[in-house]
Amino acid sequence: MKRLKMFVMPALCFLILIGGCSTSLDVPSNISSVVNKYYDGYLANDSSMIASVLSNDYASIGYPTKEDKRNNVQEINFVKMLHNWHTDLTIENKNVTSYPSNNRYKVYVTGVENFKHNETGKLIDLRFLDIWTVNKSGKIQSRERFQDIMDYWDDIDYGISKEKEVTFLVDMSNTKVQKGENDTPAVYFVSGGSTGPSGVKMVQGENNIWSGKAMLTPGIHAYKFRNGFYTDWGLEGWEDGEIFKENNCGFNQWGDREILVSVSDEQTIGPFCFNSCEKCD
Repeated sequence: MKRLKMFVMPALCFLILIGGCSTSLDVPSNISSVVNKYYDGYLANDSSMIASVLSNDYASIGYPTKEDKRNNVQEINFVKMLHNWHTDLTIENKNVTSYPSNNRYKVYVTGVENFKHNETGKLIDLRFLDIWTVNKSGKIQSRERFQDIMDYWDDIDYGISKEKEVTFLVDMSNTKVQKGENDTPAVYFVSGGSTGPSGVKMVQGENNIWSGKAMLTPGIHAYKFRNGFYTDWGLEGWEDGEIFKENNCGFNQWGDREILVSVSDEQTIGPFCFNSCEKCD
């Protein structure tokens, strides 16, 4: 199952060429060591090791999808989540190239991640290119990832990875429910292109907890609850993503909530208090 024809190599060679004639000989040895230490911490699920190499303004971009962004705290939580769903993590065919760039350093890493998906027992190999930025102090400022995500779903067996029913719950005890552009007040949950901006209308239950269901494909999905009905992606009705980012439950530039849909069982998410990472008091 090893795929040695690395899709990232032509891009890597091109990027190195446009970087100029500088080589890894112009880069202190600790720069590559810092990046390798991240991978060691990642494979061992060692939060302290990962935290030791990330700068305070660290940003991860494009992993697992190009829209995803994480700060240093969210990065550590993300690694923990990956280890909850996978075991036997290794990296093969790793190639590391470093060079100076704009008073910092760029480190390009290609390789193949290997691991086992716990729910299905399937063995996965995932080709990747990581582009790291390391500052002069030897701390990682950013990581941008390019990967062939279908490697993942092909190995799990996409045939068993059909849409799963997910139930979303939100507690509106502390928030007045609004009409928006509709005739009656209601709450909606929105999960990107899966639901569109108006989302799925939820039903009010006991103790002012609203519930709604959607069929989602296995994998990571961003979502938010929206107070009132709106037909566009404007500003009205949304939960406050800045609050979520401050409290480490907002996972992209909009501070969306995030769920990992499994490949087997139905799931229930929440109840969260509207505009909060926690349950209502």
